[in-house]
Amino acid sequence: MVSTKHILTAAVLGSILSTGALAQSVDTQSILERYAADYVVNDVTFTADEEFGVEVNGEMWTVTLTHADRSYSVTAGTPSTPTFYYTATGDILERIDRGEISAYTSMAKAFSTDVTPMDIELMDGADFDPSILTHVFHFWTRGFPEVVNYDQQDLRFVHGGNAGIIYYQPGFRSGFGAVSPGQHVNEDPRSRTNPFPTLIICVEGQMTARINGQDTEFSEGQFMIIPAEVSHEFLNPYDEDAHFFLFMFGEGA
Repeated sequence: MVSTKHILTAAVLGSILSTGALAQSVDTQSILERYAADYVVNDVTFTADEEFGVEVNGEMWTVTLTHADRSYSVTAGTPSTPTFYYTATGDILERIDRGEISAYTSMAKAFSTDVTPMDIELMDGADFDPSILTHVFHFWTRGFPEVVNYDQQDLRFVHGGNAGIIYYQPGFRSGFGAVSPGQHVNEDPRSRTNPFPTLIICVEGQMTARINGQDTEFSEGQFMIIPAEVSHEFLNPYDEDAHFFLFMFGEGA
């Protein structure tokens, strides 16, 4: 069984980073160690011991994080107690490590049955904890503050458009993306309403917003708030992408 255990201070982590020892993705274990090392030292949301799994190409790894001494271990095998685990392909893990796509965006799906490059599963006997939503962002980023170059990251085709995810926590969801010429966001009737309000801000280009079946031109510099249970679709009949930010909030978001 492959296992490592480390205790890091901020100074030690900085020294390791400066040598370039963490600069390249070598294998799954080294990628996970880089994230764990940063998380236990730099992340203010790490406030208690954690253990979870990461299954990559069918192989399970256990990440154990100890708050008292800021230590971590990455071990081949299944977590000792029922918990959540991430599933990922090896190539998506490497792309996340290189900053080409976020873990959230890798999980983005229109419907729960969609298959995505990365996802979250529960071991038998484990219960879903809403705090897992915030864990996705904070574990799979590095540095303090956690600055993300979103405009350099790949998007995924979701709900009929090109989407990236910014941040989720209970009661709040945020994303960004583009509606390319000819695309129709929420063309599927199952996608058209939410049980919570939606704020969308158009930051570049123009598109047609179809709200409760009524078409309105929606362009750069404008935003709209769509109340809960109001049908909304976005179409781009123009020649250039329309770029947007999306925020969903309230009970159930």
